[in-house]
Amino acid sequence: MLKNLTGPLFSALMLTAAVAMGQTELFKQTDLSQWDFHVDAENVAVGDVFSFNADGVLLCKGKPFGYLATQEAYGNFALSVEYRWPEEPANSGLFLRMGELPENTFMARCMEVQLQHKSAGDLWGFHGLNVPAPKGQEERFSSRDAGEKLGQMSGGKRLQDAELPPGQWNKLNVFCSGGMIVITLNDKLVNWVTNVPRRPGKIGFQSEGGPIEFRNAVLNVMETPERQAGRGGRQPRANR
Repeated sequence: MLKNLTGPLFSALMLTAAVAMGQTELFKQTDLSQWDFHVDAENVAVGDVFSFNADGVLLCKGKPFGYLATQEAYGNFALSVEYRWPEEPANSGLFLRMGELPENTFMARCMEVQLQHKSAGDLWGFHGLNVPAPKGQEERFSSRDAGEKLGQMSGGKRLQDAELPPGQWNKLNVFCSGGMIVITLNDKLVNWVTNVPRRPGKIGFQSEGGPIEFRNAVLNVMETPERQAGRGGRQPRANR
């Protein structure tokens, strides 16, 4: 079924999430003090790297290496966000299920949806957060020691190139439910996994390499086990 996933099917997944918990526009929170901020440099203020313009677009200068992240953690959700390269295409990413910060590094234990030009749609786990290959997809997946900053990393290359030309807005959709993550880019399936760690975490927008812009970040959080049990429903397995 996953190989046939397109925009309309992802929209159905988004609707399911919206019915469960409601919808949040992440970029309505334009006060940067209400976001987490970490960079691989000293004496750098969040406003030196990130800002919101009058239209609610998140502007990222791309240097130094770091990220802006939600202060709330999310487990099961559907996220839709648009991004583009306003200048020369460079490197960035969307971080999922961000957790603890290992010693001697600014990078949290998390997964990254790669947005680097010509690699958009790759999916990687850092600091030992394992992203195993689904059955039959082993050739796309690998693991390696990425050093102190990223630790042991594993993940898979994208299924296809779905990027639009630089300057145009790309639409990225990410659906996380339990151990499953499904990623579409411009209504094309670019990656999926089925057995990643079940854990809540923050969502982050990466600074790495060059200017990038994000807009229309719409988050639909799916029902938690506690909320469903409180309504007398059957309690599913909790995120871990």
